[in-house]
Amino acid sequence: MHTLEVTLCFRVHSAVHVTGEHAQLWTDKVLVRDWHGARHPVVPATTLKGWLREAAERALRSLGAAACDGSSAGTICGGCPVCQVFGAPRRRSPLRFADAVLRDATTDVKMHVSLSRYRRTAYEERLFSLETAWQQTFTAQIRGLFPDTAHVEQAATLLWLGARMGYAIGAGRSRGLGWVHVEKFRACVDGQELMPEKLAQALRGLAQQKTEVSS
Repeated sequence: MHTLEVTLCFRVHSAVHVTGEHAQLWTDKVLVRDWHGARHPVVPATTLKGWLREAAERALRSLGAAACDGSSAGTICGGCPVCQVFGAPRRRSPLRFADAVLRDATTDVKMHVSLSRYRRTAYEERLFSLETAWQQTFTAQIRGLFPDTAHVEQAATLLWLGARMGYAIGAGRSRGLGWVHVEKFRACVDGQELMPEKLAQALRGLAQQKTEVSS
């Protein structure tokens, strides 16, 4: 078995919002916070996973490679390279994502209004408050266990591709929230770092896979 350890260092360009479940006076949509005392905002592991998967799918399809649409369970094929790495309803992902804790974040509550996409005007009586978090950088950790070299390198390559192609994370992306970029990506297989040249070479191999996926 081979272990994969990935570290992503994000640079934040606009405040981030991921909606939490706890209640807060005078705030309609609060931030999700850590499970130990709810002291710090977090970017949940599920949000990170979905962000990377969506970006990897979009990038592979743009290269003409096999990649299904993971936006809903009914459109996940279970057999394409993305499903092999990120999982499917009947296929467990070998990756484990950790919450990214924003320990030095500054929070704020902003007012927003719901907009009609058809009339392109504001709805009446649809004012709501939204809590946001700002921190210059944050770090995310991913780990995985794979049976052979080919699978572990494929996983590292898709994570690298998703990190390079993703642009905004969390809710409110259409309102300018959550704009980030990954300024550092480090992947280690069994303790040895994979160089960008190796990842780029593996990506060229993935791009040549023209196998059709079922919708």
